[in-house]
Amino acid sequence: MSATTGSQRTAAELDVVLRRAGAILSTRDGRPVAINFGSAAAELSVCVRTVGLVDHSELSTLALEAPPAQLSALMRRMAGDTVSPGGLVTSARALWCGETSSRVIVVCDPRTAERLTGGLRADAARHIGVRDLSSELTAIGLLGRNTALVLGALGVYGPSGDPRTVQPFSRGSVERHAAWWLLQSDRRALALVDRDLAGEAWLAIERAGRPYGISCVGQEAAERYTLMERLRPATLPFV
Repeated sequence: MSATTGSQRTAAELDVVLRRAGAILSTRDGRPVAINFGSAAAELSVCVRTVGLVDHSELSTLALEAPPAQLSALMRRMAGDTVSPGGLVTSARALWCGETSSRVIVVCDPRTAERLTGGLRADAARHIGVRDLSSELTAIGLLGRNTALVLGALGVYGPSGDPRTVQPFSRGSVERHAAWWLLQSDRRALALVDRDLAGEAWLAIERAGRPYGISCVGQEAAERYTLMERLRPATLPFV
């Protein structure tokens, strides 16, 4: 279930990389995603024992912009909480990420994005803007017990290597490629990368994770692992 580098000509194309790794692709909300790589049961075991690399191309990314006071009021109304720069709030089937005091990045499924966008039309007169970044960014996930080890190898924790010094939402990189990192827990993280370079970012994450047993994991196994996570004691998010 390990991807190979292939030619430089096609390295940036994520669907090409996934197919070469053995992915069975299916369309979700109009976007192709890897359902499995041959065995959902084996891929679930990867997440339990080591760490899975998950295609989350199906997710939408929105940028909400408003003066700080209006943005805080919007957050309380739509997410039930506020988020500070560098913070991360999970609410209303979405991840709300604080970029600045006047800008929040929202990562969610396309249906939730459509609902949020529709709800924001009424706020247009209140100087609240929404921009859909889904055509520009792709989400790649890490899932499983060795997630933190892979993040450390990628330099996400900085020179100290201490996850406690890193904000849950921060700008970083995947090798030479710029990325936003969403650190949801010690077993779950997302990287938002340039959609045109997502294949290269995928391969870079895989290379960094090889010493820790990383393997490609499809949506079926990821969803099953998420259900298992809900049954075990919660882990503290990175702070």
